[in-house]
Amino acid sequence: MIELVVVVLIIGVMTAIIAPTFRMSEERRVENMAHLMVAHLEMARTQALGNRQVVRVDFDAAGGTYVAYGDHNDDDVVTGVAAEIAAFAEFGTRELDDLLVFGRGSATTFPGDIAGSDPVTLTNDRVTLDNQALPTAGGSMGTIYITHSRDNTAVAAVSVASSGAFRAWRWMPATGVWQ
Repeated sequence: MIELVVVVLIIGVMTAIIAPTFRMSEERRVENMAHLMVAHLEMARTQALGNRQVVRVDFDAAGGTYVAYGDHNDDDVVTGVAAEIAAFAEFGTRELDDLLVFGRGSATTFPGDIAGSDPVTLTNDRVTLDNQALPTAGGSMGTIYITHSRDNTAVAAVSVASSGAFRAWRWMPATGVWQ
């Protein structure tokens, strides 16, 4: 019986020592969310190209969500109705992870982006891809900023280029640069 108590005590001490090292840092959580968002945008591109339909992803900075719509009736217009969400049901509505918000934190403006405090600099806070999976002219380029609600130095960004390229970046507060 004493041996069992000693073993349980040793396991408890080891767990107390090791457990904090498994906690994900704020910076890593923000960076992982940016990479996940890039994967979701790539999924939207695949949907547009595979089904030859217009796809739109809307970002709700205040609600911490983003949702994709597929052109359900092939008229090359997305209006944001429920049938268009159902047309791209695999995507649905996505939420940012707990404690993450759309925001710039303490980071500087991403190079080439517009100055200001808006956490989503896309026109109308959306990316629209045509039926060839290319961004529509005049608006589907900009940056989406994500930060940790408890650490404003933990900031990542997803850039949307006019070519349709999506890329995740992270803010390096020590050097003041985006990588």
